[in-house]
Amino acid sequence: LVLAVETDGSAIQTVEGVGSPQKLHPLQQKFLENAALQCGICTPGFIVSAKALLDRNPNPTEHQIRLWLAGNLCRCTGYDKIVRAVQDAAAVMQAK
Repeated sequence: LVLAVETDGSAIQTVEGVGSPQKLHPLQQKFLENAALQCGICTPGFIVSAKALLDRNPNPTEHQIRLWLAGNLCRCTGYDKIVRAVQDAAAVMQAK
């Protein structure tokens, strides 16, 4: 985490900039398909964090995914479905 002032000159992407209602990003699609969300409170953080990971490392291991997402907390689903959604999205994105 950084202070807002530290982002001067940087590009900032929020979950609203990931996909659209008409064309979901592969991460969003795989979160739906894998039932990787319930209440949805944590979902934006997981999506944005996972996208940052896949932008840097298009083929992360399960361990790397778990480490990268460790700062995001989910009280509903547990993490296995979330990790599976990220793995599936990575596979789809690599196939393109």
